[in-house]
Amino acid sequence: MSIGKFIVFEGNEGTGKSTHILFAAEYLQKSNIDCIVTREPGGTEFGESVRNILLDSNSSLDPTSEAILFYASRVYNYKNIILKALNEGKYVICDRFHYSTLVYQGITQGNKEVIAMHNVLDSYFSNNISLIIHLDAPIEACYQRINKRKTSDKFEKQGRELLIKIKSAYNEVFKENSKVVSIDTDNDKKSVQNKIKEHLDKLLNDKP
Repeated sequence: MSIGKFIVFEGNEGTGKSTHILFAAEYLQKSNIDCIVTREPGGTEFGESVRNILLDSNSSLDPTSEAILFYASRVYNYKNIILKALNEGKYVICDRFHYSTLVYQGITQGNKEVIAMHNVLDSYFSNNISLIIHLDAPIEACYQRINKRKTSDKFEKQGRELLIKIKSAYNEVFKENSKVVSIDTDNDKKSVQNKIKEHLDKLLNDKP
């Protein structure tokens, strides 16, 4: 049995990850591909408990402590859910992965400890990634979408300044990563999903 494909969705707040991940999963299922969807933090009972801590709008955790919790949840999810599914030949879609920690707790905070942690562990987590779909959008579009939400987590509440830093950090992190495709989600939903479909088709057909 051949190993499955690992697809990671990354992006700023308000870029439509949940909507487009659902589309990608449904498209793969319609293509007779056995796939699972997981998320970060989360994906396991332990991970979901960590998620509640990390996204608590009243949290006062410093970025390094946050990063360590993210990695604890990530290692458990990666070893027990993601790798197991890949070894069974399944496709795995992950809503955020280790790049988010580098961006949110590392680069945007100027935190050298978190950046160093990423550099040490990057090859372990990225080795099995087949495709990274980086969802992008103008800052104002992200900000407007976030403001329409009934509830906001710790990161969403930090406003335009953080969104600007996140956008810049993702562009820096992904500028030389050959596994990354960037898609502007400020376009109409059908156009965005056609782009996602195009890249999924390439993956399904093992096209370079």
